[in-house]
Amino acid sequence: MEDSDSNDDFKELKPFDPLDLSADADSWSRTLTPTTIAAGVSSLILSTTLASTVVNAAASTKAVTFSGDFNPDNFRPVCPASDNVYRFAQTSTKSIVGDDNFIEYGPLIAGGLLRVRLELCVVESFFNEAVGPFIDKEGLKWILPLHETVETFLAGTIFALASTFILVGSTKIVSVLVTYADVLVGAPCRLFGGFAFDRAKGKPVTLDIGFGPFKKRIVGPGSPKDEVKKETWEDLIDFSGVEGKNIPVVIASGTVKAFGETSKVSREVLEAIDLFIGRYLTLIATGYIGIKFLHFKVFPDFPPF
Repeated sequence: MEDSDSNDDFKELKPFDPLDLSADADSWSRTLTPTTIAAGVSSLILSTTLASTVVNAAASTKAVTFSGDFNPDNFRPVCPASDNVYRFAQTSTKSIVGDDNFIEYGPLIAGGLLRVRLELCVVESFFNEAVGPFIDKEGLKWILPLHETVETFLAGTIFALASTFILVGSTKIVSVLVTYADVLVGAPCRLFGGFAFDRAKGKPVTLDIGFGPFKKRIVGPGSPKDEVKKETWEDLIDFSGVEGKNIPVVIASGTVKAFGETSKVSREVLEAIDLFIGRYLTLIATGYIGIKFLHFKVFPDFPPF
């Protein structure tokens, strides 16, 4: 009797079908044929194989690309001069714009200053961590040796390419910084230092307008055409006509004027270097690589000694 009751209870049990797929049992039975099952298994195996291949390829590529000293995460250039320029510019900007504006425009200011620091650091790191150690180890025999070897050819080629990419893009900002420094510091030193220096030496105040042959003096005696001869170093240090009480003023104002003139010369030199690099460095580097290639491949036995 108990067996029959348990059998009845067993008959009342329903299959576990949370997705209600039992209604489509016929369609499932028609779909899951041996052919479709084999095709599905083959697709699954193929997709698994392809996924494994892609993962392994990506892992191997990552291992090759980011390994050894070529890992950019491990590259930490040391740029003390660039850091000093950055800190000075940061402090100067804060003192000029004020604390409130410095906080309000902080992201814009930081972005500009960090860009300047980055460009300076590229040049500084290139010379301190690449050029210096390379020349210290290899010397200068690789530049244009009598007989090119694989080592000298690669050394010259890599050096020329690296110098071109780094200097062409980074020397411009050095020229810009020196120009700003000369305008903000050098020009006032030349103006006020030169004015005080000339007055301490007893020269009259003069003011000229125009340029070239059209220059005209509107303040002071004489004419601009009379001052054809420029002052020499002996004229600048000649204190014979200066009174004793004015000598300290002459020395102080002369120092300020000399600083301004030095700033002007530095600006002109760096502008000339930047102009030369921007216009001619790429052509010179390309010609240099071509000469080394011809010497290495086409004329390997020249000179014959």
